[in-house]
Amino acid sequence: MLAFPCLAPGQSGTTKPVAKILRPVLLKVKKQAHAPIFLPSTLPSTINVNEIHVVDGEGKPDGWEISLFYKAGCGDACFVGYFEAKRGDEVSKDDADKTVRLAKGITGYYTARSCGGSRTPPQINWAHAGVLYTIQFNVNGKSKRQDQAAIIALANSAIVGGAR
Repeated sequence: MLAFPCLAPGQSGTTKPVAKILRPVLLKVKKQAHAPIFLPSTLPSTINVNEIHVVDGEGKPDGWEISLFYKAGCGDACFVGYFEAKRGDEVSKDDADKTVRLAKGITGYYTARSCGGSRTPPQINWAHAGVLYTIQFNVNGKSKRQDQAAIIALANSAIVGGAR
């Protein structure tokens, strides 16, 4: 019997520490967070973590958020991704492109990158214990299929890692 039948390729059911680049901000957010923190143990291999120079986050009255940027002060042009939890929010199933199965039997809602003026990165949402979790990340896949696999792998890594 598989403990986590919906893991991305290369993942096991073994809990791993949160991704190294997220560890310093995790301590800050943990002190302020008002929802369990689920973060991945690794970022996509298409991301050069050595180029990420801004990792910031905060706890909020209804949850928490963590954002990553290649450099400060250039907004969306330098956006890498973000992780967010919002207590009391619901998944907007109508906005999702696809329903996907995540680790531990959780249902996720995937939205592909948009190529319009905003060039929104792909994202995934799932709900757990009254909290809506969102990961939006410039995974830099060569195709929408690779983007989807990378976002699902981020979500599964966060779910398998458990509350941090």
